[in-house]
Amino acid sequence: MSQHPPEQAVDDGEEALGADIAQFATLERKGPWLMAYLVARRVAPDNGHGVGFEQESTKRFDRNVFRRISAREFARRAGTSAKRVMALWEAWNRLATDGVVPPALDLHPGADVELPDEKQYPFYGKNGYYRSWDARNISPERREAIEREAAKAGTRPSAISYVMTHPTAVKTALLADEATRAAAREALEEFEARQAAADAADRTAAAEVTRQRQSDYDEARRSERETFAAQARSARDGTEAGASMDVFNAMAEIRMAASRALSLLQKQQIRFTADRAQAIAELCDGAEAAITAVRDIATGSALDDAALAKFLDESGGLL
Repeated sequence: MSQHPPEQAVDDGEEALGADIAQFATLERKGPWLMAYLVARRVAPDNGHGVGFEQESTKRFDRNVFRRISAREFARRAGTSAKRVMALWEAWNRLATDGVVPPALDLHPGADVELPDEKQYPFYGKNGYYRSWDARNISPERREAIEREAAKAGTRPSAISYVMTHPTAVKTALLADEATRAAAREALEEFEARQAAADAADRTAAAEVTRQRQSDYDEARRSERETFAAQARSARDGTEAGASMDVFNAMAEIRMAASRALSLLQKQQIRFTADRAQAIAELCDGAEAAITAVRDIATGSALDDAALAKFLDESGGLL
């Protein structure tokens, strides 16, 4: 029985190896941007704001029909989430805002687009164009807190958002690792210190508000007293012409008040109680006496000092 010599292995060559390595290097440098490019080229955010149920829309470029679909439909076909699709779409447009690539809605098949190098235009990381928290259900308030703390700590916001959205992983890490527990204790101590400082600042601010309000109140009272004093000085030091006009205006007001009272009586029948009728009569008598005194003084038939003092004393409860 003859034996066939073993087949000699054939080396596919350095060129094939180099091609694979080159492809790997390209994906390493441009892979994330390639995903963002494909999303940007095929997703239409206007379809249900990017995550609606609309299946597809079309745009024409020359004689070709170019299809775009919603982020939700793209995600369904690609086996990912709509939020992640939109996070990729937003990353591309952030780069477009810097003028590096065309905007997403300007892309179409056949267009020559040079994908950016990730070393020059980082996709992930602190300064990356991709915001991983866009792909997670994080409120704007929590997102703002993430960015603020990430800036203080010099870490990536995406790493913080990942931890925040995986509480079970956090619990497991705390149970399994002492270094993680130490970091957690340090964070809690810093949090409590911040809260204490914030409480102290709030108390100081509240005290300042109270002090300012008291100061404003005191200033208002002082200003009011000064105004009254100025009015009193003006009345005391006023010119004779001014005083004369004041007397005229006061008497005009009395006449108008009496006219209004008479008009009310003429418009309807009013039944006064005995006490109310007596009080009105006393007011009328007092007003009549005061008017007579003013008339006598104004026309030169003034009362002598004793008579005037007696009148003022008797009328004190009515004036």
